[in-house]
Amino acid sequence: MKKARPYRGKSFYKLMAAFFAVTFLCSLLILLQYLNGEKTRREETIRSYQSMVEKSMSNTADKMSLYEEVSVIISQLEGLDTLASAEYISLGSPQAVEFVQSYVDTVRFNLPSTDPPMFLYFQNSGRVFGKTAEEDSLENGTITEHFGMNIQTWNQLIQVGEEGACAIIHDPNMDFARFVYVREIYPHVVWIIGMEDQQVSEELRYSYLPEGAQTVFLTRNNQIITSKPADEQPELPFEFEQVASWPAFHMETWGGQSYFVYHQGFTNDTLQQIVVIPDEDSRDWITMILGSILITFAVTFVAGGALSYFFSATLYRPVERMVDALPLEKSCRDQSEFQMVASTVQELSKKAKTYENQLSSQSDLLATSLVTRLLKGEICLTPDIAEALGQCGFPTACKRFLVFVLLIDEEEEAEMPPTQREEAGNLLQETCRSFFLNGGFSSYVVADLDRYIGIVDLDGEEIEAVETCAKNMQTFAASELHMQVSISLSNEHILLNDLHDAYQEAMQVVEYHLLTGEYGSIGVYSRLAEVLSAGSGNREFLAQVNKLSNSIQSANYKQATEMLREIENAYTRHPAVLPQAQLQISYLTDSILLSLFDSGLDPELLKSLRCSDQLRQARGMESLCRRTRRIFDYLDTQKEQSRPQGKRIEPIIQYIQEHYQDINLSAGSVAEHFHMSLPVLSNLFKSELNIGFLDYLHKYRIERAKDLILHTDHTIGDISSMVGYANSITMNRAFKRYEGVTPGWYRQAASSHVPASGGEGKT
Repeated sequence: MKKARPYRGKSFYKLMAAFFAVTFLCSLLILLQYLNGEKTRREETIRSYQSMVEKSMSNTADKMSLYEEVSVIISQLEGLDTLASAEYISLGSPQAVEFVQSYVDTVRFNLPSTDPPMFLYFQNSGRVFGKTAEEDSLENGTITEHFGMNIQTWNQLIQVGEEGACAIIHDPNMDFARFVYVREIYPHVVWIIGMEDQQVSEELRYSYLPEGAQTVFLTRNNQIITSKPADEQPELPFEFEQVASWPAFHMETWGGQSYFVYHQGFTNDTLQQIVVIPDEDSRDWITMILGSILITFAVTFVAGGALSYFFSATLYRPVERMVDALPLEKSCRDQSEFQMVASTVQELSKKAKTYENQLSSQSDLLATSLVTRLLKGEICLTPDIAEALGQCGFPTACKRFLVFVLLIDEEEEAEMPPTQREEAGNLLQETCRSFFLNGGFSSYVVADLDRYIGIVDLDGEEIEAVETCAKNMQTFAASELHMQVSISLSNEHILLNDLHDAYQEAMQVVEYHLLTGEYGSIGVYSRLAEVLSAGSGNREFLAQVNKLSNSIQSANYKQATEMLREIENAYTRHPAVLPQAQLQISYLTDSILLSLFDSGLDPELLKSLRCSDQLRQARGMESLCRRTRRIFDYLDTQKEQSRPQGKRIEPIIQYIQEHYQDINLSAGSVAEHFHMSLPVLSNLFKSELNIGFLDYLHKYRIERAKDLILHTDHTIGDISSMVGYANSITMNRAFKRYEGVTPGWYRQAASSHVPASGGEGKT
């Protein structure tokens, strides 16, 4: 019977549609990129226009400001007050000649080298002086004939107040206009200065503006002076009141042409400077968008169609033949060809990986679990377990053996990052196996939490030979791995059923070394049997003493008193035999004294308290704790009075503020720099500042970042590296945690005067 063939055609059209879609998306992305580039270019053009306009406006502001400054200087000239109050001023009088000459010299000295027409009008006397005191400019017709001003306009101008005003005078009988600045510079004295429109136009053209742009001066009498020659001026309707109501920048359309329009008011809003720039790209922008869309569709159909047909023809047919050969159930053949191939390959790959992982890890995991449970006495050594362990290399045929336990010193292990600690552990495990093998011993080593446990087949050798191998391992770990390790050895045993007993012996040696503080040592149970027979070491006791030492070194005497009370209660509830009790009391005494002398207290103070004599003369745990509490109470009182510990944290705070930009700054590096442990540093921050080290470091960095965000234009990424963060993501998280908002929102809120918590609540 002929094999049923899968449905053909559906996958082919799906593939064609997919290639069409991919091609369209690629074309669309290119179009969007192009449009975005054009948009960016247009925005840059607008920003460039705005910069040019600001320079032009600045020139005008400087010009008006110069007029105001000169008017102030004139108002301070000697003799002005006398002329201003006089009801009659004689032409050519010495007093008038002297003042007018001083006035003309002042104007020429402070204004550009041009010689503009200017007049001083004294209201009380009705006298008008130009550049000489010999004649009245109003009486001789200079103002009405040569300056192009009628009496009505003159009367309007001289009514100006102290704020000043601008006007443009365009006499229909003259072929030019004048720009006039008017201000009452002194009570009843008005100063008028003007420029011809040609000179004003030249100054307006001085600013750098794009081709086709023009600058316009518009005054309240709706007179205009423009930077364009008269024959090139477009018909642009400007009304002063309308222009004054416009925003500083907007778009206007005149005669079908779009313009960028900028304006600004000057001199008590009597003058509007308008800059008009044609928008030449507006029509091209629409044409470009339509053309780009048409090209996108054309490319999609041409390229997409060709690619779809090519790949369908080259991929679809081989896949079709592959599907025919797949071991598929009949119910699965309703799927498309690609789904059938993918599901089959995924299933086979998943089964292969699962089987491979099971084979590679099952033996080691099973052996490690069995050995650990055997050593701890959770299971017994049965023939089945012995067979399983024998296949993994466990020395099940050994006749004499011992158990060893290797520990990395706690301080060194605590400073290692988790990844480094794992790598060091794997290397130590291999080191143990290699050294025992080189020494002629069969061994099996497993890792159990923070220790490495192993069984060593003595094979006719003595324990001393194993101890020699242990010393070599210790030397290698110190020189090559830069780690200090302690190794404990049990007694020699014969039966594998004694594995648990051997493990207990080795652990008693470990606990003894922890109790006595003998780090980096090699201990053998047979040598310590007499001491260890009195009782086993107490790890809880060691942990409590360690916490007590940290409290003392950070000057937290209230917490140290509580810890001392816990130690005393535990000792009372579970009394040890005499040798062990004496060992615990001696260890506790030494720890307290060492912590007191390492805490930075004044040696003279400790000497006056006779701490060493007081504590070493104690008879029993109760006496030791009572004497110690008295010392703690006294030190706590002294601390409240003088707060010497504050002096200890000051250099740490200064060090953090000087090195906060260092990405590698951490609690470990600070503790190492000041020669203290991490718990002591942590307790010091909490007791003195009521804050953790990391919280203080993050808050200080965030404050520096806020200053940079508000007062610089640096990006958030640059600021994150400047304040000590590895990347902007880390700073964003810290900023959000402590400020409640992201750095970007903070900058945006500050620039727009919006409250910084806008839209986001603090966490």
